[in-house]
Amino acid sequence: MPYDPTRDAFASVNASFSAQARLAELVTPSDAADLVRYAKALRIYVPASVAGGVGAVRVTPLNAADGDSVTLKVPPGVTIEPLAVRRVWSTGTSAGIEVHAYTV
Repeated sequence: MPYDPTRDAFASVNASFSAQARLAELVTPSDAADLVRYAKALRIYVPASVAGGVGAVRVTPLNAADGDSVTLKVPPGVTIEPLAVRRVWSTGTSAGIEVHAYTV
């Protein structure tokens, strides 16, 4: 069934950065490409089986310079990281974790 704007109470409201996410997309980390749509937040799932017990996600924040990054340490389970990002790096991101981008 396709999207039906008549069932969406927020269809006529302009999307803003502070509004709830309207899309969630699975992220494939990449050292070469930014996200197709920049994320307003990330949902990160770290299974208990991740080596060392703590996952790592290397990201470039939305307004950072090209090549600048920060590595987020994430405990096992599901974490919502309220950081706007434009890239999730393959190098520096733990294998076996799942990252979704929340977008407007």
